[in-house]
Amino acid sequence: MGLLDSLLKLLGAGRTPADEGLYYYVRCDKCGEKIRFRVDPRWDLAPNYDDGDQASSYRVTKHIVGQKCFRPIEVTLTFDQNRKESGRSVTGGQMITAEEYESDTR
Repeated sequence: MGLLDSLLKLLGAGRTPADEGLYYYVRCDKCGEKIRFRVDPRWDLAPNYDDGDQASSYRVTKHIVGQKCFRPIEVTLTFDQNRKESGRSVTGGQMITAEEYESDTR
């Protein structure tokens, strides 16, 4: 099995990829539930063609639903060409920090 294990290791079997996702936190305006959601900047972002033929930025819209009241919270995040966050808007909730999220969920 030593040769097979070495070959599998060389091919990358058994490795878990690094999580490159961005984690955000919201609080529902109606029930106060705190919810964590994830955005993967490699796969979730869509080109934003508002400025012309070429995409000068990216955008993602997430509809987040908690487990208490099932009221959707809409979050739209915009990113620059380097996929760094440049703006956000929230309907039905408020963005909170990771610390605020952790304070009641532990």
